[in-house]
Order: sequence, then C-alpha cells, then structure tokens
Amino acid sequence: MKLDQRKIHWIIRQKQKDVRTKQIALDMKISRRRVQQIWKDYLDNGQEPTVGENMGRPRKPFDEREAQIVGEGYRLYRFGARMLEVAVRKVFKIRISHNRIHMYLKAAGLAHEDLRYH
Repeated sequence: MKLDQRKIHWIIRQKQKDVRTKQIALDMKISRRRVQQIWKDYLDNGQEPTVGENMGRPRKPFDEREAQIVGEGYRLYRFGARMLEVAVRKVFKIRISHNRIHMYLKAAGLAHEDLRYH
C-alpha cells in the first residue's frame, strides 16, 4: 500500500495508543519494519515524517557545454535523442544519456513530448 501523509498520521496515532506493530502493519498492508521506521523517525525528530517531498536522486544542473554538444550533434545528424546518444558518444567522445539529450532538445525547441505515452 502506498503511504500518504494521512496514513502516516494514523500509524503514529496507533503507536501512541500502544497498538502492536504487527497489527498496524496488517491493517495498513505494509511491513512491520516500515512501521518501525516511521515510528523511529517520529521519535527522533518529534514530528511526522514527510512522504514524497525531495525524494530520490537530485537532478544534475543544466550544463551549457553538454547543451552545445547536443545542439551540434543535432545540426549534424538530425537524429532523435536515442540515436543522437550513440552519435554523440562516437563523435564527441562524451556520454550523455538519451533522457538528458531529450531534455536539452526540448529546451531548444527541437523536440517535444510524445503525448501518446502520457
């Protein structure tokens, strides 16, 4: 089950009422360990843990040099991001992921999101 702020609040209230971790985990359909992690985070910080904010790996900032290389590669080959990834790697000897190349192409107005996949 995906936890949101309301469910985390409920878990903490149950732990404050001395409900067993196993019972909370069964009710919420999550692991006992996850209930323990939420409770420990609450005890350490004194406030409910937040879910979904600043999660995951931070994004790399926009690099002007990479943008120039992608622009030059696009002018030479007129490829999309996935084919351009290979061309940039071979010609410019630099590895830029196709997702990042697509980001640069979109910023330059040379590509757009495919609405069929969203």
